[in-house]
Amino acid sequence: MTIASDVARITLNKPEVKNSLGVDEMVEVGRAMQRAVDAGARCILIMGAGDAFCAGRDLRDADPVKDDTYEILSKYINPALGAVRACRVPTVSAVAGPALGFGFGLALSCDITLVADNAMLGSPFRRIGLVTDSGGHHYLRERLGRHRAAELIFTGRMLSGREAASMGLVNRSVGAADLERAALTLATAISTGPTAAFGASKEILDCPGSYEDMAELEARKQDEAMKGADGKEGIEAFKARRSPVFIGR
Repeated sequence: MTIASDVARITLNKPEVKNSLGVDEMVEVGRAMQRAVDAGARCILIMGAGDAFCAGRDLRDADPVKDDTYEILSKYINPALGAVRACRVPTVSAVAGPALGFGFGLALSCDITLVADNAMLGSPFRRIGLVTDSGGHHYLRERLGRHRAAELIFTGRMLSGREAASMGLVNRSVGAADLERAALTLATAISTGPTAAFGASKEILDCPGSYEDMAELEARKQDEAMKGADGKEGIEAFKARRSPVFIGR
């Protein structure tokens, strides 16, 4: 992990295996998120080294008979991805090449997902006789609808970055050569904003209740934001007709 200009960059660095990760390495991704926040990052960018984002779990040492798969997922993988979803600062993933299995869930756990036009996203589990995991069912159903989710899961069809963007699975796609620059530019712009207010919006967007529940949460969070340092700065800057300088609180 590195931090520059309030942007933390977490890079998955096993290019020799398309950044496939062991379970311990997946857990480390979740821990890295917290370290980035503790270090003062105001936006976190997750990328893969080389020409891949993450091809999923490294299965070279997997043993279908001896492994406690339920424990691996429930105790290690799901909490790691949960740490990404629950991160209180904005998160951006930049996806080049394959994002499969854990990589698919990781990419879509971020608030914003940018992909290269020629990236490859999807659920390949049917090819090895297994069930889509790492939150794949949730993202496919919520973003594409149950019918498209079922088709992609049952066929194992991969989506190019361009197609994933056109379907609304990810935010947008860009040329592969432009991906890192576009993602860093976006993350840097976000990092200059009112981070505490963004954190409130993340909580509101995840509110599971009714419209009234969300509106009530908006009211409470707006009251907190108005009393915070960035809220006061924003109002003062508006009155003075100048650009605000936010500090993230």
